Amino acid sequence: MARKYDAIVVGAGPAGFLAAKAAGENGLDVALLERKSDPIQLTRACAQSLVSTNEYYFGNLLRYNARDKHLCFSSDGFSFKYDGPYRDLYNLVMYTPNGHKVEFGDYKELKKKGDNGRVGISFDKEALFQCLLEQVKTYNVDVFPGINVQKVTSTADSVTAEGSGQSFEGRYLIAADGCNSRVAEVMGFNKDRNYYCNFCGISYYLSGVESVEPDQIVKSTAFLKDGHAHLYLLPRPVEGEYNFSVVSIDPRTDLEAAAEYFMKEAFSAPWFRKAKQLRAFSAACNCYSPVIKPYKDRVLLAGDVGSTQELEITGAMISGWKAGQAVTTAVLEENLGLEITGISQYLDWWIKAYINYYNHEDYMRGMALPYLLSTNEEIDYLFGYIKETLPACWNPYTGSKAMGQGMAKVIPIIQKERPEILQKLQKRELPISQVLAEVTKISKPVL
Repeated sequence: MARKYDAIVVGAGPAGFLAAKAAGENGLDVALLERKSDPIQLTRACAQSLVSTNEYYFGNLLRYNARDKHLCFSSDGFSFKYDGPYRDLYNLVMYTPNGHKVEFGDYKELKKKGDNGRVGISFDKEALFQCLLEQVKTYNVDVFPGINVQKVTSTADSVTAEGSGQSFEGRYLIAADGCNSRVAEVMGFNKDRNYYCNFCGISYYLSGVESVEPDQIVKSTAFLKDGHAHLYLLPRPVEGEYNFSVVSIDPRTDLEAAAEYFMKEAFSAPWFRKAKQLRAFSAACNCYSPVIKPYKDRVLLAGDVGSTQELEITGAMISGWKAGQAVTTAVLEENLGLEITGISQYLDWWIKAYINYYNHEDYMRGMALPYLLSTNEEIDYLFGYIKETLPACWNPYTGSKAMGQGMAKVIPIIQKERPEILQKLQKRELPISQVLAEVTKISKPVL
């Protein structure tokens, strides 16, 4: 017999925890189902940073209140305890294969501003999950680890989730099980989406890294013999540790070989002479066009489930909290015999804050440069002319716009000196499905 609840939340990640917290603190009976046997344990590669602290992101200005140890989302008026370690991130630096750097924000000037100069925050995700797990339990949310939901069925007034030999019935279900969501797949949400590729990565916790500045994000790109890869290097909130990630959307890329290249052969090799590996992770994430209407048959999508690859942790938490509030409102409206508006409020927000405000094709174009250019030399040439400091950001959407500002000034030079490169770059204006057609053919969704 199914256990009965007002709301079922599938997935105990940033979106799922916030959805369960929102519904639980409003008095709903909530079941939070998590596939992992330990909801706190981190098992997949993640940059573990909160993006866009110097600008609005999904309508919110994010602030970490260090005095009271709370993450605060001012516009939507919610916060939650995070008492784990953190580190301010003050700018992003992109290096070309030969080591030329393009800076997004003046590191020294931004660091002088302290909290008001940071573009992001590095944090410990396991500590975050520990804090959120404790908080949802204070609101009597029932947490069920080790539940791998495989089937979802709906009736006119309820929805049932089944997995790992157990069954849960709720008035509504919030699917927060990530970009490879099983719930979205079995409910048919992916049928009308464009599948582009997989975003795959490996990451290591490292000690002994000798990077240029301790509080900045480093990115680089390189072509290898079997594909291409991007490097991301972020300081962890634990003193002396870094999060080193190598990612690619090309399934032919040997990520371990790419990591060896960045650590032993590339311009960045001196940074890693004394590096020691502490932990290792991997991840494979589906990249789709977004779900336009993330609701049907009493199932509401939250966080990365309906987005293109991901909303970033910041966006996932906002979306999860919004979903929990929406389901709470819908349940209360049903109980009171009122018109049901809670779900439509969420859907309106989704269209306004995500679908219309952020261009998912711009997000994918940030990964598509290797499908426009074809050699390390072309990347070195293209970005070598950008000498000025670009606007400070750690945001996959505004970052591409900031780069566009820098490129606009050098296009006349490229047109004169290397018209063949400009011709390649013009393909960037094509629909992203055409730009990525090659990699789409050799990729398949992760289920």
